Amino acid sequence: MQKNQGFSLIELMIVVVIVGILASIAVPAYTDHIIRGKIAQGVEGLSEAKVRMEQVFNSKRSYKLDDGSCPDLSGLFADLPFTIAHDPACTATTFNLKISGKSANGMSGYWYSINESGEKKSATPATTGNCWLMSKGASC
Repeated sequence: MQKNQGFSLIELMIVVVIVGILASIAVPAYTDHIIRGKIAQGVEGLSEAKVRMEQVFNSKRSYKLDDGSCPDLSGLFADLPFTIAHDPACTATTFNLKISGKSANGMSGYWYSINESGEKKSATPATTGNCWLMSKGASC
């Protein structure tokens, strides 16, 4: 009597189905993890930008520079998946910083903002809130 060696087609198909199920769970979880990491980078940069604005105010008693312009904080976001803007332009006593996700980095639809009073707002493709949402489906 000869013993069969190898796998049957049914055994191979069962393995393929199991791998497919595991991949369908792991890939979205990994993608979500990557997005949360990018959000953390953006929020950290936005917090640093607020500190820089406060340093300008402490040294000049105004958020505006001597030439009347708002400080350029884009250097803080050179390597991050966000761009920063003064939205609207800063005044002598107020500012509102807003970062927007770059679509090339998969962050389209994400934005975060903070003003001189520390009020935080944000939006993800799924929701908006009066806080910094740290994941796509989060709430305040």
